[in-house]
Amino acid sequence: MLGGRTQSMHSTIQILLDRQAVIDTVSRMCCAFDEQDWPALRACLADTLDTDYSRFRGTPPARLTADEFVRLRKVGLAGLRTQHLSFNHLVEVTGERAHCRCHFIIHRWPVESADPRFFHTYGFYRYEFIRAAEGWRICGITQFVLRSEGSPELHGAHRAEEAPPLHPKRK
Repeated sequence: MLGGRTQSMHSTIQILLDRQAVIDTVSRMCCAFDEQDWPALRACLADTLDTDYSRFRGTPPARLTADEFVRLRKVGLAGLRTQHLSFNHLVEVTGERAHCRCHFIIHRWPVESADPRFFHTYGFYRYEFIRAAEGWRICGITQFVLRSEGSPELHGAHRAEEAPPLHPKRK
């Protein structure tokens, strides 16, 4: 009887460790965005991932390589300071796969502190994970936007082709 309890305890501990590792991966991704640490962002991702930002960008869901995902985020966040907040994590681990639903707040400001504009977004994500030798890696991201406020043209996904630069030239 004691052997069964020990095995059950080890299973429970492993589930808790996996759950925390999934949350840590989301947190590392948020920090990588805010620090614009693109190699750290890449390290959070599986080699390919399914993305759905249709509620924010108006683009259809897509399967991207991790490198392309990073490149697009680098372009989209150029000229911005950000703060990605992630909370209320609900994690489910099933073998080599995991799912995480969490709320987010993303604050965005121009790098130029004299520029008073901002663009903030609120909502929740659904992340999909796969277990890799290096740990949990994100293989799917779906963003559900509840509200955005401010100047959307600050974000690369909403910049017009002929939009003025984020760093206006000084006279």
